[in-house]
Order: sequence, then C-alpha cells, then structure tokens
Amino acid sequence: MTAQIQIARITTEDCLPLRREILWPGLTEDECRVPQDPEATHLGAFRGEKLVGCLSLCPIGPDLIQLRKFAVAAECQGRGIGAQLMREAIETCRLLGAERLELDARSSALGFYEKFGMSPMGAVFFKGPIEHQRMALAL
Repeated sequence: MTAQIQIARITTEDCLPLRREILWPGLTEDECRVPQDPEATHLGAFRGEKLVGCLSLCPIGPDLIQLRKFAVAAECQGRGIGAQLMREAIETCRLLGAERLELDARSSALGFYEKFGMSPMGAVFFKGPIEHQRMALAL
C-alpha cells in the first residue's frame, strides 16, 4: 500500500479535517488549530487525491522542531503510511537545519517512535485522560 502513497507539503487548512476526525472528533475544525500552525511545515500523505495522513513540524527554536498532530485515517492505520510520513518528517527536519526533533507521544505509540531512533525523556504525563511521554531524536 505504501507504494501508492505520495507525501507532499500541505496547508494548515488541509490538515484540519483529518486532525478533527482522528484526534479531536468532539471539536470543530477551527478548534483543532494549534498556535504554531502558521510557522509549521505540514506534510500530508495522499492515496490518489485523498489525504489519508498528516503531521505538522513546528519550529520551537533555531535547532529544535516539535512534531505535532500526527494523524492517519482510521481505515489506513497499520499499513505503513505513518512510517512513510515519519521518515519524510525526519528528512524534512534535517533539510530545515534542525538538530533535534521532539514530540509528545501517546504511551500506546512509544514502540512506533522508538523504531525511528526516538528516545523517551522526562516523566510520563497526561493530556486529559491519555498518558503521554516526551520523545526526542538527535538529527
């Protein structure tokens, strides 16, 4: 399936419907915005014309990027699309000159991020009822 997926830069507006569907179904699309969206690099995974995955790379400092709002359509999860997006995100961070990539991972996804060389840092914390762990990768 991943051979049929194309990764491209997209806009914040392109991300919002998928963010809402996967991450925040109880919110409006406008409520799914994050403060860093205007400065972020947004990547989308397309199957044909349909956006099936997205993530946002938010500059936090001159050498640090935070990956935020990583979503893959429910019917496409477990098919390598997230891995393809993650590889592209890491390469994009390097091209942007970042020295470090960080993200707040749901604890259920730690194994996924560890496959890309990311390491847990700090204590486990909660966003609402969902357990998270900060993870980092030196680029």
